[in-house]
Amino acid sequence: MRIFLGLGIMGMMCVGGCATSNPSTSASASAAVSSFTATDRAWIEINIAMDEQLVPMLNLVDGHAGSAAVRDLGKKADASTKSELSDLRRLHDQAGLPAENPHKGMEMPGMVSSNQITHAGALREADFDNYFKKCLRDHLDQTGRLALGEKSSGKEPQTVSLASRVLQEQEHLSALVR
Repeated sequence: MRIFLGLGIMGMMCVGGCATSNPSTSASASAAVSSFTATDRAWIEINIAMDEQLVPMLNLVDGHAGSAAVRDLGKKADASTKSELSDLRRLHDQAGLPAENPHKGMEMPGMVSSNQITHAGALREADFDNYFKKCLRDHLDQTGRLALGEKSSGKEPQTVSLASRVLQEQEHLSALVR
């Protein structure tokens, strides 16, 4: 019996010693994930959801807008949103967040809903322009509030830095939408 127990322990030690992961890599990955606070993780997730739900509205601008100014605003907001989403997704992966976003589809101020997208899709020219600007203004106001919260309570440096950039872009776009 002792022989089997000894062989079992040796086998477990051998398997443990044969692991292919580098302990320093695993430790650094764990440290990177642990540097994200609950505030950082929530900010990343909610902003991904907000931006992803804004994209379908932005996709309507070229075919529905009545003015060149609104089309230009839509292009600027689209470029900003796609850049921000790229950074947020990178941080999402670094933070080790789950693929399923708990904020997706959530109703909250500034979060563009499927009903708003459907409504906007039925509008043209000045009616679309006014509705689009209202939705974008609401989105920018909320993302600005969230970014301020991340700046004051977040801890992960890349995430806080992105919140600062989001605030700058929010101020720039807000000036164009007013």
